[in-house]
Amino acid sequence: MRILLVEDAPDIRDVFTALLRVEGAEVTATGSGREAAELAARRDFDVVLSDLGLPDLPGDVLIRQILATARRRTRVVVVTGYGEPYLTRARQAGADVVFTKPVEWMSILHWLERPGLAASA
Repeated sequence: MRILLVEDAPDIRDVFTALLRVEGAEVTATGSGREAAELAARRDFDVVLSDLGLPDLPGDVLIRQILATARRRTRVVVVTGYGEPYLTRARQAGADVVFTKPVEWMSILHWLERPGLAASA
């Protein structure tokens, strides 16, 4: 599974990258929404795992950009510390699932292991 990880906090980005790689995922990680949009425009990802609170681009804008330029359907997972109205905005932008911090790693992992996701890897 190819995952684009977008998280501006380096420690969280590093931990998520390590955990995803242990699970066998190919991970491309960035802390920038603009870089994430550029990466997604150039390469197909099975999943985008993104924070909403990015310093350079609102998370819902990033989701819309990625989905608009994707050559095939990319699943979008959001992990955020924000509450409403940001959760609704993420869903309206196209997020498949939104987890609020603190989130249990197993919740994310179980969602990623859903049938249909592994088959696209």
